[in-house]
Amino acid sequence: NATAIAAVLMVMIYSTGPVSGGNLNPAVSFSLGLTGDLPWSSVFKYWVAQLLAGAAAGGAYVALFAPKTATLAPSAPFSWPYALLAEAIYTCMLCFV
Repeated sequence: NATAIAAVLMVMIYSTGPVSGGNLNPAVSFSLGLTGDLPWSSVFKYWVAQLLAGAAAGGAYVALFAPKTATLAPSAPFSWPYALLAEAIYTCMLCFV
């Protein structure tokens, strides 16, 4: 449900806003570095934290739900190029906002 995902994202941003400005995505960190709103030294620190947190979340998911894990791949009739294009468009929209 898209509304549930949006609500969870909103809560995450509001709860981490005082700590990191709600910056939870490496692409957003990069765009803030490009615009000068975040120093590049901080961008790299944020990237490390964001990527380690993503790996930890993936590991926790596998530990909790193995062997019934989700397959992350586009389903028919979509292919990887379509999925990557959609990801690029929505990431640009996220960075623009």
